[in-house]
Amino acid sequence: MKIIGIDIGTTSISSVVLDGETETQVAAKTLPNDTARAGHSWERMQDTDRILEKCRKLVMEYRMEWPDVRCIGITGQMHGMLYVDANGCAVSPLTTWEDERGNQPYREGSTYAQELSARSGYEMATGYGLTTHFYNLQNNLVPKQAAFMTTIMDYVAMRLTGRRHPMTHPTNAASFGLFDIRSGSFDKAACRKAGIDPAILPEVAPGESVIGRTADGIEVVIPIGDNQAGILGLCESEQDIVLNIGTSSQISKISDRIPEDRTLECRPYIGGKYLLLGAGLCGGTSFRMLNDFFRDVCAQCGATVSRDEMFGCMMTAANEAREAEQGTEMLSVQTLFRGTRANPSLRGSIDGITMTNLTMGTLVLGFYRGVLTELYEAYQKMDAEPAQGRLLLCGNALRNNPLLRSLCAELFGREACLTDRKEETATGAALLARFAAPKRGCQNAAEYGTMENV
Repeated sequence: MKIIGIDIGTTSISSVVLDGETETQVAAKTLPNDTARAGHSWERMQDTDRILEKCRKLVMEYRMEWPDVRCIGITGQMHGMLYVDANGCAVSPLTTWEDERGNQPYREGSTYAQELSARSGYEMATGYGLTTHFYNLQNNLVPKQAAFMTTIMDYVAMRLTGRRHPMTHPTNAASFGLFDIRSGSFDKAACRKAGIDPAILPEVAPGESVIGRTADGIEVVIPIGDNQAGILGLCESEQDIVLNIGTSSQISKISDRIPEDRTLECRPYIGGKYLLLGAGLCGGTSFRMLNDFFRDVCAQCGATVSRDEMFGCMMTAANEAREAEQGTEMLSVQTLFRGTRANPSLRGSIDGITMTNLTMGTLVLGFYRGVLTELYEAYQKMDAEPAQGRLLLCGNALRNNPLLRSLCAELFGREACLTDRKEETATGAALLARFAAPKRGCQNAAEYGTMENV
């Protein structure tokens, strides 16, 4: 018996096939998520149905190679949203988590995200699904046919199974905002205070279970958020800490309780547990930004350097700077180039520049430490036992950079382990499907709705 896991990421759509008995990976494929839609400079949108077709293509290819596929687990980029009509068909592009419309001016010096926060009593940020919806409401951008809003992974699950109405796991519902984590449901009263009709919201599932079958009988498990799927795909113990640096950056820990510290983000997990999270909005993007800056300087001098070549130069220079830093006054870099979710107006800075320390190596090293320091500040609030659990490192920025991994172990004071499990997020979706498939959420095929061919 085989299990498919699909991760609908911002820049790629990754997938794996696991052996259901041994949980070993027997196949993996990745397609580019090259579905960006043009719009205003502050908008980040993707073509919903092109994403669906890419996911269908992966499923079809796996079905041809592995006829004993039994179930499918799906995960993907959180916070983003799209609209569907009463038949479950998309009537809008996907607006992703990177969208900046919530930071546009609303009135009297406030942004749309700040206005929604004031009206609802919840701390809302740009990129959150309900912030996007609030902006769209205020600017008459909600399609007339829109019956529900949903996530991209829930949309794909709907279309694979023929469901007409979206159902979402608490991990994805919470990423929209205006979600009461204690009750596990949207705060409909807060929605109404903000002028949002709760009828647009998807139904929140009580837990993890099968939500439908494809036309040829493959069970599809309710999707979960990519952050939670990645943790499930990596952690061997609840004491483990996961540090991921990709497009953004995150540090995560499983917990049995909701923390008292309100500045620490707490998300739903699976099995009734919670996930404590610290997130940086830049992460690997800041390294790419610095790379582009260096390449632009080279171009001004008539030299053309590829991005990969420049990353190699950056790592070499940073290693040399670290070896020579004893007795050297180092740069201090804050990599808040997109601000934070709580305060998007914050900006990055470079401090401690002297007449001798402004070099390529010290600047790169400062960027590395700046990204890690933002995550370490969140880690200090997690009440984690330093002597227990591992620091699990994942994401391409860490996988390809030995110095960055070394800096992690130095700063966090834990055994730092680079995970050998590739496509951990897609793997986590597959593992959830393996465990949840016996917990069938529907008793017969009639409850699944009209099936579509995969």
